[in-house]
Amino acid sequence: MKVSLLTTATDLVIFGDNSGAFTALDTDAGEVHWKYNGNQGWRASPMSYAFDGRQYIAVAIGRSITAFALPESVIQP
Repeated sequence: MKVSLLTTATDLVIFGDNSGAFTALDTDAGEVHWKYNGNQGWRASPMSYAFDGRQYIAVAIGRSITAFALPESVIQP
């Protein structure tokens, strides 16, 4: 199984796997913050960027790049 990981300063582990699932886990509690089923193979590891004070996670899924805005509750001030 091929897995790509990204960790954030706010203790999230974000990963996609061969099943097409893309998941964000809280490393302290081990709880799933969110999960997205892309139904396609991952083309790259996830990346993080910030724009206008908001943190985003982007990943290449199939032929597209999909970006997710992190909830403000998991963004460091």
